[in-house]
Amino acid sequence: MPLNQTDPKPDGPLTLEWINLEFASHCNLRCKWCSLDHDKPKQVMPAELLAKVLDEVVADPGINLKRIELHNAGETLLHPDLPGMFAVIAARKERLPIINLLTNAGALNEARTRAILDSGAIDVIRFSVDGGTQAEFEELRKPARWAQIRDNIHRFLDANERSARKLRTGVICIVAPEKTLTQDWMEPEFRALFARIDDVSLRFPHNWDGSAELGVNDRDYKYHAKVSKGKTCYFLIKDMVFLPNGDATVCCADLNSRGVIGNVTQSTIREIYHSSKRQRMLQLFGEGRKDDIDLCRTCTGYYM
Repeated sequence: MPLNQTDPKPDGPLTLEWINLEFASHCNLRCKWCSLDHDKPKQVMPAELLAKVLDEVVADPGINLKRIELHNAGETLLHPDLPGMFAVIAARKERLPIINLLTNAGALNEARTRAILDSGAIDVIRFSVDGGTQAEFEELRKPARWAQIRDNIHRFLDANERSARKLRTGVICIVAPEKTLTQDWMEPEFRALFARIDDVSLRFPHNWDGSAELGVNDRDYKYHAKVSKGKTCYFLIKDMVFLPNGDATVCCADLNSRGVIGNVTQSTIREIYHSSKRQRMLQLFGEGRKDDIDLCRTCTGYYM
């Protein structure tokens, strides 16, 4: 399907490659380069809603995901019943794609470590560890303290090494624009931690959907390209996010639910995918009218 056209086959394959599932809408950190509105209601996803989404993913032959991400705007580990949520996933695991969990590691205690490792539900765990120095980390990720986060992750890695089913590990590290995307300048404790991680992704900050002023100039961000007729955002094509109340939004950069196109408690994933709101967004991108989309107007965009 050309990226500037709607799908004329409502029973055909969906272009979705991954979905995000937000277990909790709130976060324990107030990061400098995050646009999450901390005044919005705190919600957690019920196990029944998680089961409904996963059952649809399994049952619909046109949904061929490459992965499922257990994160969006909130901190996943703040869900009060992680073992119950992981059990829902584990019961369907053989029919699901790779399951990725992203966490800031602030709530990563022994009980949650065991819940993750013993569940059989998670394939990959990634940690958000910004800065590269203690001072920059604590400036960027308030009120986190580097020593606590460092020790939490090391303890998890130790437990993972002893586990019969080892998870693949990753780090996403946002560094200041004036830095280089290398570890050469980082403090030894950061380099030592990263040396134990399977995949380390160093990135510059970006403005998410552009709805909050973060003091970031991201016009040269990795995935940005000049918007012209026929260019469509990669996230609009490939991603869908399901929030704790069942709302579905089109993009994992939409941290404040500005792009809601349906609700999975009222519609199927396929119906939401073909919803008039999403189809209209595709049409506007195809016509080179990105600025007519409220959600996308101020976003740098992600174009492949």
